[in-house]
Amino acid sequence: MNIEDLLRETFSDMAREEAPPPPERFLPARRRPRGLALAAAAAVTVLVAGATLVIQNGSSRQPEPVAGASEGPVAEVWPRAVRVVPEKLPNGPAFEPELYLPDGSLLARTGKGDKPVWWSYNLSSGTARRLIDFVPPAKTDYTSTVITGGGQLLWYTVSWGKIKGALDIWAVSTSGGAAHKVTSFAQTMKYGDISMLTVADGKAVWSRGINGGIYQAPLSGGKPRFVPGTKARHLLQWPWAGITTRRAADPSGEPDFQHLVNVLTGERRDAVVKQGEPKWGCSLTWCLTGLNVRHRDGSRVRALPGGTDWILSRTPALDRFVVLRQATGDDDARLVLYDLPTGRKGDLGARLKKRGKDTAAMMNDAQIDYETRNLLAYHLDGKQVIVDLTAIK
Repeated sequence: MNIEDLLRETFSDMAREEAPPPPERFLPARRRPRGLALAAAAAVTVLVAGATLVIQNGSSRQPEPVAGASEGPVAEVWPRAVRVVPEKLPNGPAFEPELYLPDGSLLARTGKGDKPVWWSYNLSSGTARRLIDFVPPAKTDYTSTVITGGGQLLWYTVSWGKIKGALDIWAVSTSGGAAHKVTSFAQTMKYGDISMLTVADGKAVWSRGINGGIYQAPLSGGKPRFVPGTKARHLLQWPWAGITTRRAADPSGEPDFQHLVNVLTGERRDAVVKQGEPKWGCSLTWCLTGLNVRHRDGSRVRALPGGTDWILSRTPALDRFVVLRQATGDDDARLVLYDLPTGRKGDLGARLKKRGKDTAAMMNDAQIDYETRNLLAYHLDGKQVIVDLTAIK
C-alpha cells in the first residue's frame, strides 16, 4: 500500500473513531466502521489545515443569498420527506435506515460489518420481517451500504488480508429473497476500492476508488469488464465521470469532478475555475467554492446562508443538497439541510457545541455527498430522523 492509499484509509477511519477530535478536523467522507489508523497522523494535520483554509478564505466576491427562500425545522420545510422512527426495531435490535423499498417500507440494517441483517420495516404497522437471505463470505469484515436500481438491491463485501483479499458484489430483488453474487475481484483496500456503485442497463457499474477506471458486470453474474475509454475515470452519476485531481490540500486524491465526460457520448462538461477562487467540489450542475455556490459554467453565483462556517458535503448529494454547520452563538452551532436550486433550508434540530464527542458524532451522521442517493438519517433525542431526499420536489 502506498502513502496515498494509507492516507485514504486513515481519513476514512477517522469518521468513526471512538474519541473524535474537534469537528474542525473532519473532512466529509463516506461512512466507515469505527477505528483509527495512526500511521499517517502527521499528514492529517497538513490536509486538515488546507481544508480549513478553503472554508475560511471563501471568495473576495460576496453575492447575495436566495431571497425569500423558506426555512424552518426540516419537518416543516419538507413535511412529506421526513419521518421520525425509533432507534430499535420492534423485535429489539438497533438499526440503520438504508433506503425506502418500492412498497413504502424501510430497508433497515442490523448487525456488524461481518454479519449484517436486512429487514423490511413497515412504518404503518410497526412490524419488521427479515428481507434478505445472505451469509457473508468467510473473513468478511466490511459490508457496504445498499443501493438500488433495476428492481435490485446491491452491496459489496470485503475480505481483508495482508497480501490480498476479495471484493464481492451481491444483488437481490427489492422484494427480498436469497442474495446472489454478481462478481468478484482481488482487493487490497480494507473498506473496498470502489468510489461509486450503481446500476445501468441491467448491469452493475462501478469505478475504482484510487486509480479510477469504470467496470461493469451483468446483474445475473459474470466477470468484471473494463469500460473502454474510462482509464482514471471516477463515476459521479452514470454516465458522467471525472478524473481525480490530486492537490496539496487533499493528498487522498478524492475526486472533485472539475472535469466531466459522458462515457457514452463523449460530451464534456468542465467547471469554470476563477483565479483566486477556492475550489471545494462540484456535482453535475453545482460547484461549492469556499462559502459560495455557483453553476459549473460560473453563473448563478451566490453566498451560502449567513452564519455558515463549515460545509459537511464535499460534493452536493443528488446534484442539489448539502449540509451546513451554522454558528448560533459563541460556542454553539446548528446543522441545516440546504437545497441549492431553491435556497430552502431545513434545520436538523440538533444544537451543538463546536467541540466535543457528541458534536463530532452528529456531524458524521449528517454527512452527505455525491454517493448519497436516498436518505439523510441521523440520531436525535433518542429517535432517528429520516429525510427522504428523493421525495423533496
